[in-house]
Amino acid sequence: MAGKNRAFLSRVTASFAENEVRKSQRPCIFLSHISIDKQTAKAIGDYIMENGDIDIYLDIYDEKLQQAVNMGNSFMITQFIEKGLEQSTHIMCLVSKSTVQSWWVPYEVGFSKRAHKEISTLALKDAEYLPEYLSIGTILLGIKSLNEYLQKVANSKSLTGSHYHAIYAKLMSYTEWYHPLNKYLKLEK
Repeated sequence: MAGKNRAFLSRVTASFAENEVRKSQRPCIFLSHISIDKQTAKAIGDYIMENGDIDIYLDIYDEKLQQAVNMGNSFMITQFIEKGLEQSTHIMCLVSKSTVQSWWVPYEVGFSKRAHKEISTLALKDAEYLPEYLSIGTILLGIKSLNEYLQKVANSKSLTGSHYHAIYAKLMSYTEWYHPLNKYLKLEK
């Protein structure tokens, strides 16, 4: 079963109970990124959803958040980001050489830390260094460590043994030479 992007929930009226059931049954990774890296975030989000029983929250699909951005309404932007983080069980900070210019990424990580969310950092191919404030979580330096992390996240929600092994097999089915994230992430030895 593929994951879903919970940012689409803002388009649909869903009851509180439905959100709680969805949240409790499946892990959700909030993808924190600078807007210049949105195509990379989309590719990584698609990979996570297609290859595991894990949901994501990717802000570019949250219509209400995007409306707040277009209006320049910082109060509403903050409110929708926090709502996305609250719906998530994990946060993955995507770090490129441009991330250092972001004001929102440190805010999202700080909010997640206070909310006791599991924090991970995924270094993109062009990342020159990782900001020190990101050393508080799991550091992912490429495809191999991303896959291992996704296995751990998928396993954290009491999946049946056969379901977990199916996710593992799917993540490991790509060769080193062909992987959908080769363009964005480093290959680890």
